Amino acid sequence: MTYRILVDENTSPRVAELLRGKGHEAAHVSEALEVGATDQEIVTYASERGYSVLTHDDDFLLSEYTRTVPVLYYSDDTLDTYEIADRVSMVIQYIPDPDDLPPVTNLSTWVD
Repeated sequence: MTYRILVDENTSPRVAELLRGKGHEAAHVSEALEVGATDQEIVTYASERGYSVLTHDDDFLLSEYTRTVPVLYYSDDTLDTYEIADRVSMVIQYIPDPDDLPPVTNLSTWVD
C-alpha cells in the first residue's frame, strides 16, 4: 500500500513538498482544506481519503482522533522541515504498509 500523508497546518507546507520530492503522496492541509480547518474536519478528510496525519498538535493524540486516523506526531518544535520529512521517510521505510501503523507514531524516536 501507499502512504498518504496529510500535513497539519502547524507544520510547514515545505514538509509536504519535501515528502512529494521523496516520492511520497503528501498534501498540506492548506492545499486540501480551507485555512483554519478544525481538527475534526482534518481527521474526517484524512480518514475518508486514507491519509495519515502529520502534526505537532497534541490535540491529535486524543483517542477520538487516533481511533479514526493514524497520527505521525513530533513534539520537538525545533525540528527543521528536512528532519521532519526524513523521519517520516524512515517510518515508511521500516513500516512499509500504513495499515501496520500504530494509532500514534512518535517521530521523536525515529532518529538516524
